[in-house]
Amino acid sequence: MKSAIIAGIMVVAILLTGCGKKSSSATTLTAQPEIILEPALTAWQSGDKTTATSNFLAMDWNSAPSSAPSSTLSISEVQFKTLSNADRQAKSLKMTAQLQSLRDLASSVEEAGRDAVLKGDMAQARKCFTSLKQCGTALDNPDYLQIVQLTGQAMKKMSDKDMAKIPQ
Repeated sequence: MKSAIIAGIMVVAILLTGCGKKSSSATTLTAQPEIILEPALTAWQSGDKTTATSNFLAMDWNSAPSSAPSSTLSISEVQFKTLSNADRQAKSLKMTAQLQSLRDLASSVEEAGRDAVLKGDMAQARKCFTSLKQCGTALDNPDYLQIVQLTGQAMKKMSDKDMAKIPQ
């Protein structure tokens, strides 16, 4: 309970102040996370965990869909700092909810991968852990807010830890 409160306070503090990091024009992947994640997050938020996990595993992180300018997960530090206090607070609330859903979905995908290992389905396990890594890589982008980058870094670590446990 305490860690959830502390994490929430940290998220709000980072989002409200920004980290001062300059936006980079170079991006590793051209995908806009919010657009690609939308089907999986929508299914997750409606309680359909199976569809959410399937949608997450089916994502193409190298695609380049058109993105709405209001995309919450792909906003930069510079863009965030230029928002009014009211707009920053609104974006923070929306982003906090999306990131929590994403963390929960990532945990579900990780669990599906671990279940696949227990069943001896190493191909499915690799697919789960590789999808986590690709999502994490897409989010760990200097063009995004630091809290989004940190979420991506956590997903990559989660993937690396689980991939190391798969027999070669």
